[in-house]
Amino acid sequence: MRQALQSVGTPDHVALAYDAWAPVGDDGKVPDNDRPDWLSQIAGISVSPDYSRSFERWRKSFSAAGDRVFELALASRLLVGHGNSSASDIGLTVHHTWGVPLIPGSALKGLAAHYLDAVYGPSDPDKTPWEQEGEERIRAAYQGVSWRGRRIERGPGEVYRALFGAPDADGDDAMRENGLEAGATAGLVTFHDALYVPGSVREDKPFVADVLTVHQKGYYDSAGGSLPNDSDSPNPVAFLTVRPGVRFLLALSGPPEWTELAERLLRDALEKWGVGGKTSAGYGRLIAPERSAASAHSATTAPRGTLPKAGDRVEATLLEERTKKGGWKARHDPSGLAGLIHNSADVPATAKAGDRLTLTVAAVSDREIAFQVPTRGQPPSHRKRREGSRWQRPGPLS
Repeated sequence: MRQALQSVGTPDHVALAYDAWAPVGDDGKVPDNDRPDWLSQIAGISVSPDYSRSFERWRKSFSAAGDRVFELALASRLLVGHGNSSASDIGLTVHHTWGVPLIPGSALKGLAAHYLDAVYGPSDPDKTPWEQEGEERIRAAYQGVSWRGRRIERGPGEVYRALFGAPDADGDDAMRENGLEAGATAGLVTFHDALYVPGSVREDKPFVADVLTVHQKGYYDSAGGSLPNDSDSPNPVAFLTVRPGVRFLLALSGPPEWTELAERLLRDALEKWGVGGKTSAGYGRLIAPERSAASAHSATTAPRGTLPKAGDRVEATLLEERTKKGGWKARHDPSGLAGLIHNSADVPATAKAGDRLTLTVAAVSDREIAFQVPTRGQPPSHRKRREGSRWQRPGPLS
């Protein structure tokens, strides 16, 4: 049946073209030689002109007092559904009916919830709310669910609880004894799927082919049995992403005072952290459309001078995401590039995600960077990030 489909041609629905119509071989994967043309054909699919009518009906459906609808534009590529099954080994989430880019509401809710807890929650999350003192007691209201192993030890703080809901927890009785709300409840804010804004990119073609090149395949395949070296052949893996500049319409429903707060959180989280896969490499960041247009103009009129060179010493931010073997990754903020630290064992034992280190650039390209901890001469600086981390947070939300 699949061979018969190939004679029909590429359908005008991206999900069908990327999955059901994929020209797979006997192993169920698209051959490397066929991938470039196949992905190019899919990236050339335009959004159906009928989609705009459906989109407008959806936009107009948000008319309640607490509904908030706003547009954001991609400042970088977007990869949602990375772990979905796919003939290209890298999945993609699109609208089931229209085949347009989509960010699931569950992903947006999870991002906002994690951002609230990490940025505004207490510095010591192991303490109970009634053990916190001063400003930390206020921050306990923004704390998320506390786990002990696979058990939910304590429910979230009141602000987190109101926005995102809460499950039953082992410590619910203790929470009630101390005058705090506890027990399972639904959140007050509904996070709807973010949908593609028709006409936001040229010819309504929102997808673009991308490639991830693995330079140390033997190292990863051996699970640490061999060291990274320069003798491995690069292994490029092509896949489909959403192109920068694409705009999404985001929508929230609920009580006005809570949807206003949820929008502020979501805007900050999408700009600073991003959503979807490969966020540590700069993917998935969304900003206000007017800022996106200004950035595009700047990129075409000003030379790019933020890329460091191999051998340069730069300041980089340690990331929460680690390699499969637990090695550190870091981001060079001026360029937005992120990558692994080869000699992660030399990172100070006291270092935590969000710290800034002075590192040496081991290798760099337009899309990738790798670092090395300097091991001679001046020891690397080790100071805490100024904002957006557990070290120094903005004041509590109001």
